[in-house]
Amino acid sequence: MAINDARYSLMCYADGSVIDDIFLYRVAGASWWVIVNASNRKKDVEWMQTHAVGMNVSVTDISDDTYMLALQGPQAQAILQRLTDLDLATVKFHTCAQVTVAGVVTLLGATGYTGEYGYELFFPAAQAVALWNAILEAGKPEGILPCGLAARDSLRFEPCLPLYGHEIHARVDPISARLSWAVSFKKGDFSGREALLKIKLEGPAQRLVGFEMVERGVPRAEYPVAIAGQVVGVVTTGMKSPTTDRFVGLAYVPAASAAVGSQIDIVIRDTPKKATVVKTPFYVAAYRR
Repeated sequence: MAINDARYSLMCYADGSVIDDIFLYRVAGASWWVIVNASNRKKDVEWMQTHAVGMNVSVTDISDDTYMLALQGPQAQAILQRLTDLDLATVKFHTCAQVTVAGVVTLLGATGYTGEYGYELFFPAAQAVALWNAILEAGKPEGILPCGLAARDSLRFEPCLPLYGHEIHARVDPISARLSWAVSFKKGDFSGREALLKIKLEGPAQRLVGFEMVERGVPRAEYPVAIAGQVVGVVTTGMKSPTTDRFVGLAYVPAASAAVGSQIDIVIRDTPKKATVVKTPFYVAAYRR
């Protein structure tokens, strides 16, 4: 990675299953920031520290001293530009920059994980309230609003971005989760390489698919997926998509039933409801079309 690069990646166990999905930022000097899921912080840090033994690297957990805010949406750049002297047009997608925002020294990542254009800001926790208020004040002309986790979940779901604990976890591998693009077999050895190469060459037993309800019903996480009356998989995320006004979901199904157009049943309150495997993502933001 070049300095100021940012990259989505995965940490895997030896069997290829996912410890966590992460974002890496390479900043000036011999330094990288590793952004983990908060619920996985303890195990992630222990995993990295264990594998750092004997290597010329140190791993320091700065979570307690660091705050992160995500500013997402079509107006994110215009709003944030009022608070920094850096020309944000120069911060390309999946890069980062060390800047001052509203007087606060900040690591700025153009790595929004909602499917919309936006930024993630990392800065001293002691400045959290001041920067939160400054952003809300700067965004008043555009009608900026705080966003709860349920709303953020629907945002990442519509463009089919995986969420740890749902689409990826310690019982599934990146190939099955359609994250092969985030796995490079050309970079040398890494934890899980041999297991993942075997899955890639032989083909996964299951695949993550998108589906749309044919019969009336709201799919939810953990609902069974059935074919010909037999349970063959599980829904990982499902809801009425606010943007597309469709009842859709993501689910794991046998690889043989993963093609677009395949017919499956979603078992809702013990009743099978017809659904069809459809093309993903469900929604593409305007800036990526």
